[in-house]
Amino acid sequence: MSENPPLPLTLAVEAVRTASAEKLSRYLRQAPEIVQLDTPEADTLLGLACRLATGNIAIPAVAGTQSQHQVVDIILEAGADPDKGTPEGWSPLHTAAMSGHGGLAKRLLAAGAATEGHLYQCQGGSPLALALFYAKTEVAVFLAQPAVPDNLRHAAALGENLDRFFDNSQLAPKARQGLDFYRPLKVFPSWQRNFSGQEILDEALSWASRNDQPDSIRYLIERGADVNSNAYRGTSLLWSIYSDSVRSARLLLDLGADPNLKHDFGGKGHGVNATALHLAAQFGSLKCIRLLLNRGADPDIVDAAHGGTALGWAEFAGAKESVEVLRNWNR
Repeated sequence: MSENPPLPLTLAVEAVRTASAEKLSRYLRQAPEIVQLDTPEADTLLGLACRLATGNIAIPAVAGTQSQHQVVDIILEAGADPDKGTPEGWSPLHTAAMSGHGGLAKRLLAAGAATEGHLYQCQGGSPLALALFYAKTEVAVFLAQPAVPDNLRHAAALGENLDRFFDNSQLAPKARQGLDFYRPLKVFPSWQRNFSGQEILDEALSWASRNDQPDSIRYLIERGADVNSNAYRGTSLLWSIYSDSVRSARLLLDLGADPNLKHDFGGKGHGVNATALHLAAQFGSLKCIRLLLNRGADPDIVDAAHGGTALGWAEFAGAKESVEVLRNWNR
């Protein structure tokens, strides 16, 4: 890409950033070829517009303004390639998937966006994988028509019948398809996978838990998944807390999950030898906090990075309701 982008592209980028639909339409009429060019950030106009319409892929989701979404539609109508992404393989549909923007995802699919994807050059780096990692289950359901890739992890997270991934007691080869993709962002540490049967079962359990799929949870544990495993950056209980899936958290505790298990989770440096209660407190997951405390979670455990209790995490995060619950516990 040129260090000095052509003036029409520069003007169009500014129109996208300011959600100026009228100006953008004029620039695209004057220089229609710019709709396929890369921006100075190595993205496309469509990619930039989708990021802005989702609050820069905000979690929890940010709705975006009517003008921002109008800009997306103008770019699509101008003939933008909905599959063209960044050098890392991040497409507009990845943005919609991670942020949980179902309406945006449907508009991209209607414009011809492919459900395949190779984020970070991974065979399994599809928008579906990204949606399920972040427990955007509603968006994932219509991205999975069919699931790409179709593996045990994704099927468990979607609550599908898992029998097809087993040959008697052994995992079938299709269970492992596309598991080279495991982290959504580079802030998550690398993982030296061994792709053993146990690792695949344990990872699938964590994805089923964060997407609140109790039947999958039971099935996988019956097949040998370890309820207290930390397959990648969090136990299944931790990930159920992340998505505020109280039903799954309760089931995991019933099946032997340790509420006081100290482990590393999340992005690098997020949770260091911390517990599920720390995350519940930070995120303001009040039902999960009460569930964990009622099941024996120790509120006095401190994490290894900050020396903080769950109450300390809640105070730092400004989670006032969490603070109130924890301060009044057992008074």
